[in-house]
Amino acid sequence: MGSKVAVFSYLIIAVNILVFLQSITNPETYNHLIETYSLVPAEVMKGENLLSLVTSMFLHADIIHIALNMFFLLLSGDAVERELGNLRFLGLYLACGIIAGLFHSYLNSASTIPTIGASGAIFGVLAAFAILFPFRWLLKLFGFIPLPMPAILFVFITILTETAYVSSGIVENVAHTAHVGGFLAGVFLTLLFIPKRRAGNE
Repeated sequence: MGSKVAVFSYLIIAVNILVFLQSITNPETYNHLIETYSLVPAEVMKGENLLSLVTSMFLHADIIHIALNMFFLLLSGDAVERELGNLRFLGLYLACGIIAGLFHSYLNSASTIPTIGASGAIFGVLAAFAILFPFRWLLKLFGFIPLPMPAILFVFITILTETAYVSSGIVENVAHTAHVGGFLAGVFLTLLFIPKRRAGNE
């Protein structure tokens, strides 16, 4: 059954903001967090520092990075959590983030570049939102210009763009493979959760 209060959506946003504020107060703290808790594909593929699949989701590079991620989590997370229920939403979020990290690591297995951010998990939540509420409106950013569109169209354009980036490798310093991995995980897990949710409601 669904939940009346989206506890984990707002808790995740709060934790991300607190970690970010902590990291920017001291450059040494930021460097320590990146060195210790970021995801390094080459390490993960060796079975090392696997906890980074979770911890890297709570680290962000700068104010724009965290602002965009938390904005889209705020837009989609509340409704998805209320529909799926608190624990299923938390499971969806964490699983999508972990799978996104594994997907990124597998496709970039030799990379020693640290990867941080909640984007993979959030792409999973956006996929869930599009499946559960295909005709609700979301804001698609073209540069910094917001354009409202139905969720199903938003997700179609977004994942098509991300797949194009993965294929071309045009944009550096962005883990587009993690975005695609998180999205695919979100689709699969949401379709898995829906029958259970409906059975619970019946």
